[in-house]
Amino acid sequence: MNKNNSLQFICAETGKYIHSHVEDNSAQLIYLDPPFFKQNIIKLYNKNTKNIYSFSDKWNSLEHYLIFIKDILIKCRAKLSNHGLLFLQCDTSASHHLRLLMDDVLGEKYFVNEIIWCYKRWSNSASRLLESHQNIFVYSKTKEYKFNRIMLDYSPTTNIDQILQARERDENGVVKYKKNKNNLPIMVTEKRGVPLRDVWEIPFLNPKAKERNGYPTQKPIELMDRIIKISCSENDFILDPFCGSGSMGIAAYINNCKYLGIDKNNDAIELCNKRKIDYHISKSAVKDGNYTGFNNLDNEIKTFITSINALPVERNKGLDGIYSSSEGLIGIRFQRTNESVSEVIALMKKAAKEKPITKKIIIKTHDSDLFEIIPDDVFILESLNYKLTKIIKPIITKSVGRYGV
Repeated sequence: MNKNNSLQFICAETGKYIHSHVEDNSAQLIYLDPPFFKQNIIKLYNKNTKNIYSFSDKWNSLEHYLIFIKDILIKCRAKLSNHGLLFLQCDTSASHHLRLLMDDVLGEKYFVNEIIWCYKRWSNSASRLLESHQNIFVYSKTKEYKFNRIMLDYSPTTNIDQILQARERDENGVVKYKKNKNNLPIMVTEKRGVPLRDVWEIPFLNPKAKERNGYPTQKPIELMDRIIKISCSENDFILDPFCGSGSMGIAAYINNCKYLGIDKNNDAIELCNKRKIDYHISKSAVKDGNYTGFNNLDNEIKTFITSINALPVERNKGLDGIYSSSEGLIGIRFQRTNESVSEVIALMKKAAKEKPITKKIIIKTHDSDLFEIIPDDVFILESLNYKLTKIIKPIITKSVGRYGV
């Protein structure tokens, strides 16, 4: 497959173009990321290009909005293959209406999943909980749809019996461990992991992420990649009627799938065509609640930080904790095994730049520099282990010399 010819972004009126230019029963995956019924103009300023990307999500009424979506769904159903899946992404603005609409157009019995894409966001939320998820409804056209099972690692709390012992359901439908004729557990020979859940924790794109291109509703390529891996094989055709920033197109390109993205916004199409020449992917250490690669503080440091009522700081090379005092913020940093005090000071200085940190405390854990210049705003404290080592080591050395141990 010629990958350059397999990735197309078209500026057109979505419904009309799908009806006249896309073959019936041709799309293995249809991904819909339509306007969410926000009733405003969605826009974002791109500092790098000085462009303002925007589109209208204003409607005369909810009925008008649903008529528009229904028309697109009817046209997309005709283009979906018998083995394909259709994904529609939305949020709480109209999700309940859209689910009923999809039941009507695609058939309630062809509902496959409701995926919850959750992420952390930092925002003021007045008199309500902070919204930090979107919904993705998944429907098929027949019961013969393709579905690629994705297996994840077991949770650290999973016991060995759950991993290695085969299970079955008894006559009452209760799951129990499988046993042989000698009443001994039957062991499985292959560790497979657990099936992917319908709650996906994939971070929202950081405003400073290289993957960011300035489009206001840009989705992470990681999210698009997972949707493709569930529903497609190489060379399958993906239809994206509201391509926006082009994330699904880049994910299709990476997965060797054919792709057609449509958007009536010419600025979006220009952005997509630039992006397929030069794209970035933000790889996250946090997926589906797995923070093991995300945390940089070991338990001993975190325990100390919390014991003095300071706030632990993750993902920061120069700070382990922040303490709020009447004199301002105090930064705390433990010296690591391979670091000198001078190196720690440099890292703290860089981390504290443009932050209101008035003092810095370094917990010294071992001897390092022979000569150290300590700035006025830096205070050196010796860890308990370091102090004990300095006291005990001479005693041990003297004992070895005296008794020849």
